[in-house]
Amino acid sequence: MDIELEKFFERDDEAFYINENGARKFRGVHRYYNDIVRNEKADEQAELFPVSFSKVFSCVNEFLERIRFDNGYKKKIVRCEYIELDNIQQVVLDNGIIAKDCNWGSCEYDKKQKKYTDWDAKYNVICDRFQLKQPYDIVWLKFTTKGHLGVVAKGFDINYDYTNSSGVLINQVDENWDTTIVLIFPLTSEILGNHTSGDIELAIGKYLISKKVPIIDYYSHNN
Repeated sequence: MDIELEKFFERDDEAFYINENGARKFRGVHRYYNDIVRNEKADEQAELFPVSFSKVFSCVNEFLERIRFDNGYKKKIVRCEYIELDNIQQVVLDNGIIAKDCNWGSCEYDKKQKKYTDWDAKYNVICDRFQLKQPYDIVWLKFTTKGHLGVVAKGFDINYDYTNSSGVLINQVDENWDTTIVLIFPLTSEILGNHTSGDIELAIGKYLISKKVPIIDYYSHNN
């Protein structure tokens, strides 16, 4: 891998703590054991001026092209098309989808089978259109009504919940989810290469941070 790309695939040590048994654990947001690192980071990020979703979209597209190039695909993806989600023609630009006014249904996970058993049909539409290996091979970004990027996440559980980690932090900084838009980046085989979707999620989050994009749930992509 290009040495310049490698740094984006390295997890941030600050996102983790060492418990009493010496195990490395991802930090939470509920202030257990007086651990408030993610909470304090959210407050800090909320004070920064937000970067427009169009700029964020452009940055991610730019970064995914760097990854594709490193994976051996030298011809840039240039795409301006539409994909129908919730009976709305959504814009597809290069490697991403600007999905507006969609209603994202919840998914179901079977703990015994250790797999998802049900999810919103829109993920299948995206999977078929981009010929993904799995319908959960996507990275998605959602914003607040003040314009802040709230979280960089993966998988097919797009939601606007306030009880999960990112929702708790959004509520903490007195902001609300913008339910009208989500940026979706299908992880094609050209993008994934030998990486997992979690690797790409991590790299995108770190790349946006390197571009001075504030993220309220600053460490979430390290999980």
